[in-house]
Amino acid sequence: MQLKKGQIVEVTIEKLAFGGKGIGELEDGRKVFVEGAVPGDKIEASLTKIKKNYAEAQLERIIAGSDLRVEARCKHFDTCGGCKWQMLKYEDQLRFKEEQVRETLSHIGGITEGLVQPIIGCSDPWFYRNKMEFSFGDLSKEDTSIRLGLHPAGKWRDVFDIEECFLGSERVAEILARVREFAAGMDKELLVSLFVREGKKTGDIMVNLVTTDDFEGVSKFAEICLDLTSVYWTVIKRKRGMPTQFKEHLLSGKPCIRDRIGGLEFKISPQSFFQPNTAQAEVLYEKVKEFACLTGEEVLFDLYCGTGTIGLYCADGARQVYGLEVNSSAIADAKQNALMNGIDNAEFLCGDVYEKILEIPACPDVVIVDPPRSGLGEKVALKITSLEPSRIVYVSCDPASLARDLRGFEESGYKVEQVQPVDMFPHTYHIENVCLLRKLC
Repeated sequence: MQLKKGQIVEVTIEKLAFGGKGIGELEDGRKVFVEGAVPGDKIEASLTKIKKNYAEAQLERIIAGSDLRVEARCKHFDTCGGCKWQMLKYEDQLRFKEEQVRETLSHIGGITEGLVQPIIGCSDPWFYRNKMEFSFGDLSKEDTSIRLGLHPAGKWRDVFDIEECFLGSERVAEILARVREFAAGMDKELLVSLFVREGKKTGDIMVNLVTTDDFEGVSKFAEICLDLTSVYWTVIKRKRGMPTQFKEHLLSGKPCIRDRIGGLEFKISPQSFFQPNTAQAEVLYEKVKEFACLTGEEVLFDLYCGTGTIGLYCADGARQVYGLEVNSSAIADAKQNALMNGIDNAEFLCGDVYEKILEIPACPDVVIVDPPRSGLGEKVALKITSLEPSRIVYVSCDPASLARDLRGFEESGYKVEQVQPVDMFPHTYHIENVCLLRKLC
């Protein structure tokens, strides 16, 4: 069968791939991946990429919709590039995510599917995000209005106005409306983005307006946000061949907002990393702590520790915690978080994990790793196993990189005992996993 770009094909979608695309089969047996299609859909799609073993296509028309489809809650669903799975019931989202974890770990890592536990979903899959970033821009070159919102799916230069969003709090749309009104008539080249951060357990709200230069209306911006906990203005200056410069200005309110995970309280500054789903972070950390099997006698390494949230959450069960992170501002936050919570058995060190792990002045009984999406890689994994911890708890946001690293750990004498999927981001294809490995005797 000779296929060409732009050709319209009729396909029945059979399953969902990791990444959210529907998978069907063409007449010649090739798999075709289609954004926005769900299992059970009978569709027409136009081919956009044709390879030897697969193809990609754009959804053109739903001939017969799947029984799995539900009406999306958000009016922006057909435009927005965010919550791509709102057309599925939440229980079906969870089922597909769990299946994808099982298949990925089995196919890439050779991990027995029976080791994967049933996924832990959110008790409330709406209004869960504590951080949102909105962009300033326009819908087209001819558009004279300043838009403040999100990008349409696949169009990273265009911006549409957000009038409702069910990810952040119910106050987000109201904050956007007042900032949008403030920005009307301003120079489009000046305005970059608006960050809204929330303390889900405290009710604190921070806004941070990002511009490319100084501007005269900054006091007016502070005035319209006086009811918020913390109001920042950040200037970002970029020059070719020079490092990007950031200059933060606290315009009103407190320098940090606060949020709680379990019995701990954390300060959140504009640049702090904090798990975007506060409620589900507590579920995730509790599972990490359970897998660590702490008795109070263990030395615990928290690698890629960020602002120290996982290590601090586990500190009451360990004799000593050492956190290691390359970002110096994150380490400063981790130290502040330890001090604020009265935790004196946690020490945080700044440095690259591969280069600095052997400089930690102790030998670990338990190692917790929460690496970037790309995973640990062979060199870092070998450094960890050279220390011979009895248990490794691996937190991952990417099943494929997790599978590769788990296979390497098993080759180094560790056994995968459990994998626990945790849904941190409802209505998206993203999935977090916590994995327990034990050293073989």
